Amino acid sequence: MIRKPPLPTHLAAALGRLDGLRIAARARLAHLVADAEQHRLAGLRRLLESGLPPRIARIPITNVHCGSDYTAKIGIGSEHATADVILDTGSSALAVSPTAYDGSGDAHLKATTDAQIVHYGIGGWAGPVVNTSVGFGPGVSLRSTSIALWSVQEMGVFNGATGIMGLAYSGLNAVYDLAAYFEQKKPPDTTYPWPFPEQDFATFAGDFKQLRKQYGIHSRSVAPYFDDLESNGVVANKFAFHTLRSWVCRRAGSQDAIAMDPLNQGLLVLGGGEEQTDLYDGAFVELNVLDDLYYNTSLRSVQVDGCAAVAVEPLQQQFVEDSKTNAIIDSGTSVLYLAADVYAAITGSLRQLDASFGAALDAFAAANQQHQGYPVDQLRLERWPDIHFVLEGTRGEDVRLTCTPRTYWQVDYPAAGQAYFQIIGPLEAGDANQSVLGLPLMNNYYTVFDRSQSTRGVVRFAPIRRPEGT
Repeated sequence: MIRKPPLPTHLAAALGRLDGLRIAARARLAHLVADAEQHRLAGLRRLLESGLPPRIARIPITNVHCGSDYTAKIGIGSEHATADVILDTGSSALAVSPTAYDGSGDAHLKATTDAQIVHYGIGGWAGPVVNTSVGFGPGVSLRSTSIALWSVQEMGVFNGATGIMGLAYSGLNAVYDLAAYFEQKKPPDTTYPWPFPEQDFATFAGDFKQLRKQYGIHSRSVAPYFDDLESNGVVANKFAFHTLRSWVCRRAGSQDAIAMDPLNQGLLVLGGGEEQTDLYDGAFVELNVLDDLYYNTSLRSVQVDGCAAVAVEPLQQQFVEDSKTNAIIDSGTSVLYLAADVYAAITGSLRQLDASFGAALDAFAAANQQHQGYPVDQLRLERWPDIHFVLEGTRGEDVRLTCTPRTYWQVDYPAAGQAYFQIIGPLEAGDANQSVLGLPLMNNYYTVFDRSQSTRGVVRFAPIRRPEGT
């Protein structure tokens, strides 16, 4: 077992977001399957009744702003304020920083009595929920949708992005209606402008908990932005990602050149997937989505090429209520964040296969303590094996997804000529046996999240087509 390296700020933030959302969702699960199924069936009816092909939009995305997670530009309000929002299948809120959009001068803005507070493992944010126009550009926009403005935020939660757009289900998108509070505290009577004094997040979170208790305020789920797009007939109930790596490639030198590097670019396809034949080669395989809180899947085994497959432990019973299954597919996690047994199986197999692999992992861990990567010229990446993850398919069959060395070792990060190992184990003993299959696995595939199929949807993977020169 290698010594665990320190986590870069943006990775710690991503894992903190995930841990906090697991806890926050506990009380809102009972009705969600029925709600999701009603939403899915309504979308299918709309498509049948319209008789028109659904609109499909290809949205440019980049990992440059965060250094890892992919962001897309959205326009907000009548003045089209621009925010770079993280695209996260592991959460559901749409929220932006006031540095990108503060509501001033927005003729479309309608204040509400709702507030949103989201707790992550490393802090969180809180602020008013307003209704206004939000879109990716002409043809893919809504005249009125819910969006939160960060008025209280733990520093570093989003590290370079000015917003987040969750692409998961409504169970992770809770708001609090403060109407009962405002009835006794007039003025004001809405949460925008933010009526609370400036505080650090921990202090505000404690005070807000007491306020909710005092006034009997409970949470309710609201439609995430993508659900709103789909239910308004803007796009069909699916989206897809085309990405080549997670952490930003720094081979190009200058910041302008890094921003233009094709390795740091990708696409979000809204309303479509399989018809984008220029983005993939070969046939799709299909995974069951086993719960519609996250994109939950079942991981059965893991295998390093040249070694025996190792069966994966199920999720412990005490975590089933919150975490549901032993794996999720998450575009907002820039590593493979693995359960203890899965991590041990992979690193143990690598060490067994070749002593030089173990030496490289140890050297990387030591270098990373100094915020450095492992020298690419010593890595000999062509010698490293593929790693296979076997998951449950839609017919109960085994589906094998492969992570290649070029995606679990990402070169030219944190600096040109260095490499970063993209596989980490649990941060604490006793964590849930849940593996977060993040971008390093998705980077090998064109990945389609089709929520129109079956009650909870499916996730499809086809070998990614890489542009020339990448």
